[in-house]
This record gives sequence, C-alpha cells and structure tokens, in this order.
Amino acid sequence: MGKTVSLNKITVLAIVSFLAISLITFFKSALELEDAEQAYYSQWLRWGYDDQPPLYTWLQYILNIIFGTAKLSFSLLRGVLFASTLLLLYRFSKERIKDIDKAHLSVLILVLVPVYIDFTFRRLSHTSLLCLCIVASYYCIQLLLQRKSLFNYLLFGVVVSIGIMSKYNYAFFLVTFALVSLWDKEMRNVLLNKKMLISILLTIVIVSPHLYWLLGPDGFQSFLESSIQEKIGAETESKEFSLLPIAIYLKGVFALSFPIVTLLILGVLLKKITFNKNKLHWFSKMFFMQLLVLGIFFLVFQSQKVETRWLLPLFIPFVVLLFETVSFKNNRKMVNVGYIVFLAVILLQTLRTPAEKLLNIQSSVHFGFEPIANKLVRDYEEYQWVLPNVTYAGNVRLLHSDRTIFSADDYSLKDSESISKKRIEVTIHPSEEINRTPVDSLVNFGKNMENLYFYID
Repeated sequence: MGKTVSLNKITVLAIVSFLAISLITFFKSALELEDAEQAYYSQWLRWGYDDQPPLYTWLQYILNIIFGTAKLSFSLLRGVLFASTLLLLYRFSKERIKDIDKAHLSVLILVLVPVYIDFTFRRLSHTSLLCLCIVASYYCIQLLLQRKSLFNYLLFGVVVSIGIMSKYNYAFFLVTFALVSLWDKEMRNVLLNKKMLISILLTIVIVSPHLYWLLGPDGFQSFLESSIQEKIGAETESKEFSLLPIAIYLKGVFALSFPIVTLLILGVLLKKITFNKNKLHWFSKMFFMQLLVLGIFFLVFQSQKVETRWLLPLFIPFVVLLFETVSFKNNRKMVNVGYIVFLAVILLQTLRTPAEKLLNIQSSVHFGFEPIANKLVRDYEEYQWVLPNVTYAGNVRLLHSDRTIFSADDYSLKDSESISKKRIEVTIHPSEEINRTPVDSLVNFGKNMENLYFYID
C-alpha cells in the first residue's frame, strides 16, 4: 500500500504541475523570452536555431500544428517536460534506493532548488528538455549495469542522441561518463561492451545532420563560439590567467544547492539526519567527476559568469545520491510535509503572475505587443515585417500567426527564407542607422519604455 501511495503522490504532483504551468500562460499578456524565441523559430524546420540544437523547436513545431500558434502551445511543452522529469526521476530513484519513502523524497526535495521550482516551472525551454535527458541518461546507465541487453544499448543510443540534440551542455555529461568509465570497473564494462557500438552508430546517424549544419561551410560554429564567450563573460583579448572562475563556479554551485545544504545542516544539528557509510560507487564517482569537469571548463575558458540554470540539469539526478547518503528518523513524516510544501509552492507559482499584475509589480509579460502589431497591420500590411530581435518577432507572430515574421538578429536565416526587398524594419537603436529617416515610431513601449523606429527598405 505504501508503494502505491508514494507513486500516486508523484503522479499527482506531475499532473498538478502540468496543469499549473499551462494555466499560468493565460495570465500573461506577452510571452516569456524563451517562449517568444520558440514562437519565432518554430516557423521553420531547420537543422539548427540560434546557438541551440534543434530538437526543442522541432517539438514546438509539432505542437503548433496540433494546437495552433497560441500561448497555450508553448506552455504545454514545458509542462510535459517538467512533469516527465518528476516521474522519471522517481523511477530512477526507485532503481537506486529500495526505501520508497526516500525515493519519494528524492523528487520532493526539488522544491528547495530555486532555479528548478521557479525558472524551469515558468519559462525555461531547452534547459527543461536537458533536465529530462540527463535524468534519462542516468536511468539508462543504471539499466545497463543491471542488464547489458541489446534493447538497453539501443535505448541508451536514442537517449544520448536526444540529449545532444536538446542542448550543447549535454557534452559535459558525455565527458564525465567517459572519464568515469576509465575509473570505475562496472562502467568500463558497460562502455567496452561490443553492443556499445550500436549505441554509438545510432547516435552518429541521428546527430550527424545537425553537426554538419553546425560545423559545415556556413560557419555557424563561429557564432556558437562567440555566443558561449559572451554568455560566460570571457574576454576575447588575452589576459592573465586567474583562479577567480573557480570561485565564481563554486558560488554558482552553492546558489544551486544552499537551501538543501541548509536543511541538511539543520537536520544534523537537531539529530534528525544521520549519514550512511557507503562505498565509492559509479554514481558517486559521476558526481565528483562532474564537479571536476565543469570546474576545469570554467577555469580554462576563464569564465566570469556562471548561471545556476546551466548547472541544474547536470546535477539534478544527484538528489538521488543525497538520499542514498543520508537517513531521516521519520521518512514518512518528511514525505507528508514535503508533499504539502510542493503543492503549496505550485499554488504560489500559479498565483504569482496575476498577483504581480494586481499589485502593479513591473513584469515584461504584462506588456502586450498589440501596439506594434496593430500599427504594422494598419499602415504596413503589404510589407514584410522585420522586428529587432526574436523576442519582438515571436510576440508579434503570436498575434499574427498567418504571416511569416523575420528578426534582424536571426543569424541562421537561410536564403530560402530570405526577406523580400519590400520590407518595414523596426529598430530599437536608431542612432546606429546611417543616412536613414524613420517613417514611423512608437515611444515608451513596454516595461523598459523603449523607443521604436520604423524604416522602409
């Protein structure tokens, strides 16, 4: 009976989370940044988009065909990924932990990971997909350690392919997997099994078209390199080598885990938590190696910025390792409390957006793009519309999904999707324009009170 109740609770959390994520979108006047990007890029099927692999946008493209280009279509995909991650993490934890209550707690503890219960719940796209892929990868490794069957190797190949096509950060997992396979005998037996060739070949077949797009003659890899440097704050000019990136990295790890660390310290002080004596197995080796691989990356590239959302997918499975390491005096009570807290946080997340609007708290999602769209329809219907960035373009397309909208910052635009000569271009920075006179303007638009200027080409 206990096992059934635990499974039902996780299922309930998954369903409630999915419904809440879908419901929140109706309280927004505009799309979140990453949803707006998907509204724009899902106009086409490409082998790559911007500085991300294409899988998430392909999935969004399919949902748009089924449900139409509407706000609900974009929240549905995020809701499915969030709910699926909860369910798969619970299944993985049951494979690792024989105590059902502790397996349950492995999922409930995510409520204490700020970036997961907030960013992933409300707006993250590719990161949400990567969270699911990383959990699925660890689950596949666990299955392979138990049974090195052809099916499990095929499954692993599919999961690895999906991971690579979901977000480039998946490469950190692959490097960690390879290094631990050299360290751990069990993992080495998995990697060196001749059936692993099937996983590798399957991955190559699935991923190679995208890799050709990225590394081919069009030079998209140079944009990816510059994008990575910009995101991590690395200077393009030569500079002295510094250990500061390690401190920044450790700060990011702490920001990701400090509520959980605080709970552990409090539990130990109150003598509610004890630590188990476990041998160093493959899963714990993966944890230490993942820490090391990321630290070396940020040090080598002299990163000046580390976001917790970059770290989240790579470390989310290790909540299971935490509950392998510790024991609570009353697991069932912790499950009941955690379940109530998780539901309460979901409720707060659902009410947050309408509460912000009611209390007049500034948020970009409360500023609709109707003024821009209405002006374009009224005065420039016959022109091709070019918006300043994908956030603007995605939100305008949401209002006019029957039109093809272009963005000035879409570097991956192909000749087959080229912009016509007769176009109206909207820009936020007219000072950058030379020998051009705007034909129209829209001042003090949106949360940031931006001035928009319209140019005819």
